[in-house]
This record gives sequence, C-alpha cells and structure tokens, in this order.
Amino acid sequence: MATIDQLDVLDLECVVMLAETLSFTETAQRMHMTQPGLTARIHKVEKSRECKFFDRSKGVVRAITPEGFVFVEEARRILEDFQRLITRTDAAHRAFSERLAVSRPRHVDLQLLSIVVAAQAVEGMGISFQQPCDSDEEAIAMLLNGKADVALVAWPVTEPYVAPLHLTHDTLLAVLPENHVLRGRTEIHLADLCHEQIIGSKHQFPNALKDALLGRCRNLGSAPEWLCISASPAESVHLVDTGAGTGITIVTKRYSEELTLTKAVYIPFPDDEIAYEYGVAYRQSDHRSVLNDFLQYLVEKCRPVEGPRGWRKPNA
Repeated sequence: MATIDQLDVLDLECVVMLAETLSFTETAQRMHMTQPGLTARIHKVEKSRECKFFDRSKGVVRAITPEGFVFVEEARRILEDFQRLITRTDAAHRAFSERLAVSRPRHVDLQLLSIVVAAQAVEGMGISFQQPCDSDEEAIAMLLNGKADVALVAWPVTEPYVAPLHLTHDTLLAVLPENHVLRGRTEIHLADLCHEQIIGSKHQFPNALKDALLGRCRNLGSAPEWLCISASPAESVHLVDTGAGTGITIVTKRYSEELTLTKAVYIPFPDDEIAYEYGVAYRQSDHRSVLNDFLQYLVEKCRPVEGPRGWRKPNA
C-alpha cells in the first residue's frame, strides 16, 4: 500500500479542486493539465488510501464520499500550512536581503513606474518586479502575504498593518462630445454628472478612485451610470470623440497629452473635488535600511506636495 509520503502537493491540490468543481474537465483546465493526467492523479491518491473519494460514473462526479470529505478537509489544512511555510520563508529571505520585490496593478501610474525602473537601472538599487495584477487590492494582498515588499497603488490606502506614502497627483479631465451642453465650461463639477453615462474600461481607473468618484456623486444627489464597454481608456475617448458612444469619459491630464481630439473637448475637474492620486505602500513592520533608502529616493524624485490628503514621510 502506498504511504502518504508518496503523495505530493499537486496530488492534494487536484483532489481539493475536484471536490470544489465536481468536474474533471473544469479541474483539468484550472490545474493546467490534461484530463487523463488529472484522472491518473486522483486514482493514485485513492489507491494510496484504498478507498474512493468521489462517487462518479463515466468521468462524471456525482458526489463526494464520506472518506472524501475527511480527506479534502485535511488536505486543505496541509496546503494552507504549506503556503504559509513558503510565504514566511520568502518574507524572511527578503527581510535579510538587500532586494525589494515590487507589486503593481496593470493601471499603474506610468510616471511613478518609470521612476521605480530608474531606481533599478540608473541608481542600481536591488529591485525586482512581480507580474502585474488586475487591481490595487491584489497588489496590497501580495504585500500582506509576503510576496512583495512595496506596492505601487492608488490613493488612499486604508489596509491595517500597511503604511502609505502619497507621491503623485494628476488632474482628472472630463471628455465631452461636441454637442454636450457643458462643453463651454472652464471646469466641470461632480454635481454636473447627475444624469451622465460614463464610458469606461475594466482597468481605466483603480477601483478606489472609481468608487470614490461615484460615491461622491451619490452624496451630491447625482447618479451617473458607469458603462464598462471599452477595451482601454484610448477607446473610451475615441467613442466619445467620434460620437459612437453615448456619454462622456474621464481621463487623467497626463494621459490626455498622448491623445488628439477631433470633435470632443477636455474640461478639468477641480482638484479639491476628485483627482488621480498614486503612491506606494509597504508593511509597517519592515524597517530595513534598503526600504527606507528607496522611499527617500521616491520622495526626492516625485517631490510630493502636501495636499488635502497629505502624505506620510518614511521612517527616519
């Protein structure tokens, strides 16, 4: 009889995933393996225990057996412990190293990203970049679970055990079509968005900024509709500029400098109402000199100006 020592982490992951999906096809896709390979691993685990974990017929899982429930519950605990082992070991390794792992979402502020890249390429700081994630929340999660030491994220940062450093500020502009009643204004206010449809894309803005914008509109008694119908901010602007989309869109001033309008116009929001703000986050418990040097470098390069939200200096 096989012993538990002959089972590996992937074996346990396959059993747990199959218990969650009850589908060999979906499990194989999620585990990035072939279905015969998955089936072989399930057979291997069941053979090692000399019992069936799944009631199945012709590859279709009908139910989890009582033995299967017990095994899956304990397998989850083992996988969680294993992940905790890896995370804490990686964090301990970085804690005694001179390298910083940086996480960032796909919509990261390009000016800030270029400064961080320069810290690596020009200043010679030990920096490694993690794969971009889909949101600021994921970038912060990587920070909290030890996979990153610094996260480039939108402001504000409110997670416990995380210290924020506010670095960049950019005015938001409304892009209005040629026939819009407000296009003659020198600035536009959130209260003006009462019945607007705002055309956007999935990663046009950080979730924190989008939620803040819509939340402040609601507080002012307006209820704009956010239409996530474009593939990118550039396409959002194109839809408004050509009249192909019914509504307006919102971009940053820096981003607008890369685009040319034919019929639409840019009108800024007052900075004290809403703005695009970015910065870095790091664990409060991280007191390494390499992190402090990096934060001081960012402050010198970005030269943040203290505004309504303020900014936090790194530890001396």
